[in-house]
Amino acid sequence: MGRYMAFWKYEEGVDIEPQAVYEHTCLEEQPTAGLCTLPIETILQHIQKEFTDYEQLDAYNYESSNGSFTVLTTPQSVLFDCSWNMIAPDLNRLITIMNAFGCPFYDPQITTRFVIL
Repeated sequence: MGRYMAFWKYEEGVDIEPQAVYEHTCLEEQPTAGLCTLPIETILQHIQKEFTDYEQLDAYNYESSNGSFTVLTTPQSVLFDCSWNMIAPDLNRLITIMNAFGCPFYDPQITTRFVIL
């Protein structure tokens, strides 16, 4: 699709280089010591409830005139593969959902992990 948005949560006191976590956990789908296990089913339910204005093709794929996205999960991470035309307010909705689970946004396009305010 185009734009990736990655999310995970470190265990207390752990700080691993974000690009390494992104590559190992999100892309290679390998477990990483020091990351929390996420409640993936609950997260998927929150996405479904929040994105009722999108057509849900299945549990992981959503489309609308505002863009589309696919949800890719591991036990420790959630990666959104968003279309380039997805509007900013909808991207922010994904960030808000994941922040509620203590998972800050990592933007692999600019190799930056943001903090939750």
